[in-house]
Amino acid sequence: KQWMEEGRRWVLFFQDTNTLYLMTFLCSLGVSAKHRLQVNSVAMPRKAKEAVGAITQLQHRDGRSIVVNVEYNQLEPLLKANGHAEGDVNGKDGFSPFPGNTNELIFSLPEYAKELSSSGGQMPEFINPKYADSSRTTFKSPTRLECMMQDFPKVLPADAKVGFTRYPLEFGYFPCKNDIDTAAKLSAEGTPPHGAASAEAAVYHAYGTMLRILGAKVAEPQERRWKGGPQLIGPAVVLWPDFAPCLVELQRKLAFPSRVSIAAGSSLEIKGRDIRIDELKLEGSLRISVVPGASLHVQRLEVKNKGREFVALTEAEQASDSPELLRIRGYRLVDHETKVIEILEPGSYRFVDGELQQLSSWDLMSCVAQ
Repeated sequence: KQWMEEGRRWVLFFQDTNTLYLMTFLCSLGVSAKHRLQVNSVAMPRKAKEAVGAITQLQHRDGRSIVVNVEYNQLEPLLKANGHAEGDVNGKDGFSPFPGNTNELIFSLPEYAKELSSSGGQMPEFINPKYADSSRTTFKSPTRLECMMQDFPKVLPADAKVGFTRYPLEFGYFPCKNDIDTAAKLSAEGTPPHGAASAEAAVYHAYGTMLRILGAKVAEPQERRWKGGPQLIGPAVVLWPDFAPCLVELQRKLAFPSRVSIAAGSSLEIKGRDIRIDELKLEGSLRISVVPGASLHVQRLEVKNKGREFVALTEAEQASDSPELLRIRGYRLVDHETKVIEILEPGSYRFVDGELQQLSSWDLMSCVAQ
């Protein structure tokens, strides 16, 4: 009620183990607004039998239907009980016909508040046991009673508008929820490992994909091997939300995307709201940070240095009292050399031919005139 009184219209729910939501939620919000959806589930391509809930359309015998998530442990028996003898199988594209639920949902606030008022927040409950192995005789962890926000469409009226938005796999569900041994086992089985290493690599790959979509030249991921299994990892690109909260904003910041190139093994971090880049060639490591109230125009920048390197932990390091943040990944980051452009004072700046310049009022007037 307070949110409605404040003029808010939508509620975003997301799972804190997956970081890619913030790359796409503005687009998802636009879909919800355009189609007036009461519930919008964000989805991605999903491998058959992957331990990820599936977006389905369930139909009752009387013709009523509902678009809703079905948990992965319920999908297989549901399909087999309804004429699909093989259960959930991949199609010709290599993916299940049922998109994967990423645990990101956007609710229309008025309908959500109305339902909360009438139900008191009560949701259907279920038990989802996690077994230690295929014998299904030992629990991997204590089993508990659960209810899920993904089941909210089940309590809505039959005429409620419920839909989903599916993104390419690069912007999908890559949570950090499995320990390194479980990740290695899943990887060996050809199943997404959902460990710390794969979650981190997914962030870099998603930002690299955004740059490629716009026309930048970004090296393709290369396979590396850690204790958690083989992992494709590309240039370590991180674009902070204040710089690029969505693809459209990123496009606005890059005047000539085709003049941006990032070599294999490179690292790029950009933080700051008012940054524009005309031309960038990176073979190594670069970090740009601009405080609020300052602007930076990178007209031409070429960086070639020793960069940063992901180094696999030795068996001794993995088994020792090394920091947990390293052991869950299976590697550490070694910073050999990084070019840093950091602006800490408000003002207008430009970087060209290796020199950072603060612009005077006269310079700014000249830029406007041009």
